[in-house]
Amino acid sequence: MYVTFLRHATAEDRSLAGPDAERALTEKGEKQVKRVAAFCQANQLLPAAIYCSPLLRAQQTSRILHEQLAESPAPETADWLSTATSPQTIIAELGKLADQGLDDVWLVGHEPDFSETIGQLLNTAGNSIVVKKASLIRLDADFSGAPNATLLWSIPCSMMR
Repeated sequence: MYVTFLRHATAEDRSLAGPDAERALTEKGEKQVKRVAAFCQANQLLPAAIYCSPLLRAQQTSRILHEQLAESPAPETADWLSTATSPQTIIAELGKLADQGLDDVWLVGHEPDFSETIGQLLNTAGNSIVVKKASLIRLDADFSGAPNATLLWSIPCSMMR
């Protein structure tokens, strides 16, 4: 199964906003998502399924991505992508999706959850992986036995032209 991780784009600063779950994307964040979508369109990267965190900034990121990639499916909210979700939980949920026959899943969520999950799938320390805002990381993951993956690519938004 291909798993593509998309960290939410730049959101309001924690000190300026209300509750963390309600931090919205900034203008910069909206531009970042549109850049990601243009990159995906140009490289024929269309998700077969999109799952996103219930937090506002991830919801906005996935909504803008969907609007810009008209052929992509509507995002589905997944509580298991909220902040502070363990890598084991995310990996277990991905295993369930693989069992359902999904072969190309995109996740829109948060740090450090993504780097820790990617680290576990790659059998390396999560602190050796940096998932920048609005960046894409794609793995080829196998959930048929002990979950593991191969890194296919990692592209920060700033490199998407």
